[in-house]
Formats: sequence, structure tokens, C-alpha cells
Amino acid sequence: MVKNLVLFDKIYIVSKERKKEDIFLRYLKYLRERVKGFPNTTLKIKKLREFDKRFEVTISGPEEVFVFNLLKNEIGSIKELKDIKKGDICKGTLIDVGRVGFGLFMDCGIMNPQVDVLINLHTLRDQLCKGREKSLTEIIEAYDFIDHFPIEVKIIKIDKENHKIQGEIAPNSLNLFKKIMNENLEAIILSGETKGQFKKAIARKGHFRDIITVKRFGFLENLVLLKQDSDAPGIISHIGKDLENCKFSVLQPKRIRKLYN
Repeated sequence: MVKNLVLFDKIYIVSKERKKEDIFLRYLKYLRERVKGFPNTTLKIKKLREFDKRFEVTISGPEEVFVFNLLKNEIGSIKELKDIKKGDICKGTLIDVGRVGFGLFMDCGIMNPQVDVLINLHTLRDQLCKGREKSLTEIIEAYDFIDHFPIEVKIIKIDKENHKIQGEIAPNSLNLFKKIMNENLEAIILSGETKGQFKKAIARKGHFRDIITVKRFGFLENLVLLKQDSDAPGIISHIGKDLENCKFSVLQPKRIRKLYN
């Protein structure tokens, strides 16, 4: 029996047919690296869904149930609104940043119907600037939030009748912000390119010495944690031309601390 799975990753950089073929091959390689211990199970990309830019894959073979669950746990998948519960922790990426003044919306892959999760301004103030009466614009600028910025979200309120969900930033993401502040480190969030392509770029430009770690949030979203005294904007200006699909966001403690004044 073949199992179908729509994965969480959004593929938002495809523009031309050649590029589409390239991204299909790269994503399939990315998936196979995660299931290489199951040679008797076949994994194929069925299609890239036009309306939400997510891959639907098929899994067949003797370990298909295990591989299905492995991919759901490691990469994530879409979820139906009826299955969402208060307290759930969901992967998410920011969308339409700055479009409204009352909060930030997250795409957490919730479908049937499609619903984005709202983190309202009151919650953002409580979690990101110790309750200070800062505007959403000030918070966005301090954390350099951009579209596709990855954040884990905890579901705190569900209105299934009106198709509305509210959330808050989950502990893993909050702990990342705290680490940057407490250890006075800068970090780069890049969206639009893979971890492998980023590593090639920094190797060519000689920036490996500046990096503590590169953490993958999704196929196209990565966090680069830098050593003390490394200059995130300088690194971006140096490697940016090698990563033309990328959008960069910089987390800087000194800028975030201004919210506390």
C-alpha cells in the first residue's frame, strides 16, 4: 500500500522550469538522506502543490509506515484544522510581516480550511520585550523579522467555527533569543537557500572561522550562530551575491536591548 504525505517545507524560490527540475532533485536528495537506512522502501515526489508550494510525496515498501512517521517527525507535515489542539507545538514561518499592526501571522501548514496562526501584539510584548508598550513596528525592527523567518509556535486558543487560531512563541524559539542575548552573540537567519549551499558560500569566502553552528529549521530556512565579535552584516554583504535567492535577517543583542528602554 502506498502512503501519501504533504511535507511542511514551502518551496518558494522556483521561478523557471530548469530551476524547478533542480529543486526537485535537491529536495529528493534531502529526503533520501533521512531515510537511507531503509533501502527497500521507495520514496518519490508526486508533485509540488501550486496553491501552497509544498511537496506531496509517496512512500511504498515494507517500512513505509516507519518512514512516513520519520518524515513527519523530522521534517513536519501539513495538519488539518480539526486535528489542532490547544497546547500543540507547531513549526511555523512568518508571513506578510508588517501587513497589520495587531500581531504577526505564522504559516504552520494548517489546512482544510487553510488557517494562519496569529501571535497578537500583547503576547509579543510579553515574550519579546518584557511587557514594554512597544509598537509592532518596533518589535519587527528589533528582531529583524521578515517573511519566512522560522519560529516554533504554541497553540493557545482555537476558534474552529470562525477558523481562527492564536499562538505564542514556543520555548525552543524563545530560548534561542535568550541565548543570543545572554551570550552577546549575533546570528543570521537565511531563508531561500539550503544549508549545503550556504556552507559552500562561506567556504569560498573564508568565513568558517566566524561560525559556531548552522542549524536547519527547514529545507530553505537556516540559523547561523556566530562567534563573539563576528560581524553579521559584514558577512552578509560578503556572501550575498553567491546566494541570490536568499533573504537575510540579523539578530543583534544591542538592537533587541533597545526594546527594554
